[in-house]
Amino acid sequence: MTLLDPHTSARLAKPAAGRARHRLARWGLLTELNDPRQVVANLTPNWFASVMGTGIVATAAASLPEQFPGLRIAATVVWGAAAVLLIALTIGMARRLIGYRQTARRDAADPLMAQFYGAVPMAILTVGDGTLLLGRDVIGLPAAVDIDWAMWLIGTLLGLACAVAVPYLMFTKHDLRPDSAFGGWLMPIVPPMVSATAGARLIPYAPAGPARASLLLCCYGMFGMTRLASLIVIT
Repeated sequence: MTLLDPHTSARLAKPAAGRARHRLARWGLLTELNDPRQVVANLTPNWFASVMGTGIVATAAASLPEQFPGLRIAATVVWGAAAVLLIALTIGMARRLIGYRQTARRDAADPLMAQFYGAVPMAILTVGDGTLLLGRDVIGLPAAVDIDWAMWLIGTLLGLACAVAVPYLMFTKHDLRPDSAFGGWLMPIVPPMVSATAGARLIPYAPAGPARASLLLCCYGMFGMTRLASLIVIT
């Protein structure tokens, strides 16, 4: 086997990148990038808001008191789209944090973009909640419950961290004025309330006894935490 030196490998890779740019340019996509792979560098946390919104549509449709034929199927398709989008964005964000750390740091330093870190845990929580509501028709109830538990725990931990870290950055690092307040300030502090809502749906699947009571109290606590924090922002 013949090993290619790095310079030869780079020369061979350039035509492939050029062909990829040509194919994308025909559709008018990514024309301002030197390499299509650079799209990862521009993958900001506000993209997760699209997952959050799509997941909310699915769970809201499944939770309506009045159901009609075809609604649950449509809601399941929307949930599936949100799940696929969440996986794609998570992979892209992980690659960005590894390969483009400087651009990721700029998000935290930006007073506007930093707020959208709250969309990441809410996207995870919403898709997990949809897995229990709708995904069980596809993968079965036991698997749906296990996946929802895992996503709820991950989303809750990230949401609590975000609810503390982003306000800390706002007070210590960001240059804010009294007239800088806007509705987006609610984004990083709302995830615990979403955890409370999604966690309430998991209470029947928690072991009876102290574990179930603890989950209920945690949901009440996270709801109250967001309620108090939101009052500060609103006022």
